[in-house]
Amino acid sequence: MSNDPDAPERKIAASYYDGRSSEPFLVELEVDRTGVTLLGAVRRKYEWTGTRLSEPLQHAPRLIRFADGSHCEIVDHAGLDAALQATGYRDSWVVRSQRRWSHVAVATVLLIAAILALYRWGLPAAAEYAARRVPPAVESRIGVQAVKIVEQRFGPSKLPPAQRDRVQRVFDSIVPHDGRNFRLLLRDGGPIGANAFALPGGTVLVTDQLAELATDDAALAGVLAHEIGHVEKRHVLRQIISSSVVGVVIAMIAGDVSSVTVALPAALAQLSYSRDMEREADAYAVELLQQHSIPVEPFADLLQRLQKDSGGGADGWGRYLTTHPATEQRVAAIRQAAHLR
Repeated sequence: MSNDPDAPERKIAASYYDGRSSEPFLVELEVDRTGVTLLGAVRRKYEWTGTRLSEPLQHAPRLIRFADGSHCEIVDHAGLDAALQATGYRDSWVVRSQRRWSHVAVATVLLIAAILALYRWGLPAAAEYAARRVPPAVESRIGVQAVKIVEQRFGPSKLPPAQRDRVQRVFDSIVPHDGRNFRLLLRDGGPIGANAFALPGGTVLVTDQLAELATDDAALAGVLAHEIGHVEKRHVLRQIISSSVVGVVIAMIAGDVSSVTVALPAALAQLSYSRDMEREADAYAVELLQQHSIPVEPFADLLQRLQKDSGGGADGWGRYLTTHPATEQRVAAIRQAAHLR
């Protein structure tokens, strides 16, 4: 504000609140470059120093707050704007932008872009950062709860003992001994059919239907190694964190798994790995298979067959693809990593 007192004065109707009672006093305001003068039921002069003007809202009175805690409410926006402009006052750039639809449109587009960027890159990065800092003991307790949920949802395995022994033997032949308590859990897939997925803490679930379809031991080892990769990379934890964000992050780092348990059923039901996670698990699987001198070609062939057969609906391997997207790029990357081209 300038201190030129010679600006023309304009009177605006207002309601004055003294800050001590809820009773309004009807007044008229005279606004000039030195301050605001109240006339009528209350006669008082306020300088601009310490006086704050609220931003205009379309259906709400505009407020002038004074240093002594009192304020005026003005419904005549146009009259106040005219009086302020006569003094040389200019609204902030935010207020001026709000009055221009082009500025509002640009701001809206930028806001949407920022939200999408946060969802696409910010949230996964934050989830990965948090997952790596969850203590192993906390992850183990989360895994216990996850196993209980899975055992309630899927019935006991109906595989003959010989087939169950085969899957366990293949699993035992590749499972790393790095201090993590890995465990194989066989269950009847029921409506989800052929599938396999990892749980926090080291449990790998394989459905009967997947075991029956993966008749080649090396291909089965590839699927199991891929799921072990999801465990080692803590992908399920990252998915849980992404779906529950702040509350779960604090609870997991603090060691309180009760909040996480509440989020587990929904997170497991909606489990679907990103392509980046699939590539990470594939790379881990290739390395693990090669460590045990198991050919990678059957695993790559299996994924290639899944890609070709995925148009057949949700039966058989189509169920697996709903949570583990298979792409030509994945197959090519596996073959390249294993030097199979």
